[in-house]
Amino acid sequence: MSLSLLNRSRALLQRYAPGFDERLAAIPAGQREAPQSDVIALFKQHGPVGLLVNRAAGGLGADILDAMHVQIAIGARSPSLAVASTMHQFSVASLLALTQNGGGAEGLLLAAVAQNRLLLSSGFAEGTSGAGILDSAMQAVHTPEGVLLSGSKKPCCLGQSMDLLTASYIRQTPAGEELMVALIPATASGISRSAFWQNSALAAAESIEVRLNKVLVPERMLFSAGYTHLLGDVQTVGFIWFELLICASYVGACAGLVESVTDAARWSAHHRVDLAADLQLAISALEGAALDIERNPQDLPNVLARLLLVRYGIEQRLAQLSDQAHAMLGGMAFITSNQSSNGLLACRGLQFHPPAKISMATNLDTYLTDSTFSMTGAHP
Repeated sequence: MSLSLLNRSRALLQRYAPGFDERLAAIPAGQREAPQSDVIALFKQHGPVGLLVNRAAGGLGADILDAMHVQIAIGARSPSLAVASTMHQFSVASLLALTQNGGGAEGLLLAAVAQNRLLLSSGFAEGTSGAGILDSAMQAVHTPEGVLLSGSKKPCCLGQSMDLLTASYIRQTPAGEELMVALIPATASGISRSAFWQNSALAAAESIEVRLNKVLVPERMLFSAGYTHLLGDVQTVGFIWFELLICASYVGACAGLVESVTDAARWSAHHRVDLAADLQLAISALEGAALDIERNPQDLPNVLARLLLVRYGIEQRLAQLSDQAHAMLGGMAFITSNQSSNGLLACRGLQFHPPAKISMATNLDTYLTDSTFSMTGAHP
């Protein structure tokens, strides 16, 4: 049976990637979340890789609300894939923001991503506390042939299956610091990989360490995001896409846990409806956040503030919801398999993605009274 609260999300996944949900469901749940899972390979072959790329460029042209629901649907089948594919979609969305900021060649690359089903892994700083979403995480040495990049990203989702790694660095110019974005083929000389993720939850996301040691990136694969002091909207758009899609992934993961409860008809109807009420509250909150983003493009910093409040509220709700669902699945499910326990742990992953609530409390408290928000706390 299918949990009815997932019907819209699954219908949208079916629209953008026909048959993909069925293919995921055909893999036994334990195998879907195992370290050697095939879910990422399946996503590359049949999933909505070009979800955010416009149709004219060969993509699927999903809007932000549809993209959010697609991540919920994926999360309900495979939390690992939802988290990994969020990093791909966020990287695509960041490149889209750059093209809207005046870029051109990035658009050709996005068309190649959609048409050739290329997977992008993020070497940006979205995992670094206090950093901007596109902030530099690499050291650069300029040469006549291009730039030599060195640095490390850990954890790096899609680390084994990526076709391209997106990364950033700072270029000093007479006009100021310029944020540059590099697109690096996964097979480039100087890239090495090593194990990093040790938790059995979310083990299929290919979260490894990717290290760059003087990787040569030619000029044609380097793009300017603009001067750092003028990047407010680009950085904010990146944060918004990341926060919305990562929230949707974990709401989907929790929906999958609730679906296990309803499929097994555990406990009473009253208890199951309580679970569904909390889950629907989280889904509706994300739908409202997506519409807020769509309708208020002129007020992005404050949109981000409201989205972060939604995210932190969802964190609290998912902790309670997943605890209750895990208890309802019962002791025998806990004893005979790690599936329910890994599902519980997966639902808790949202709290570990930056920015942590404690780091944003002062900034958000200022927003509550001053109606202005900045990730750094500096207000105009």
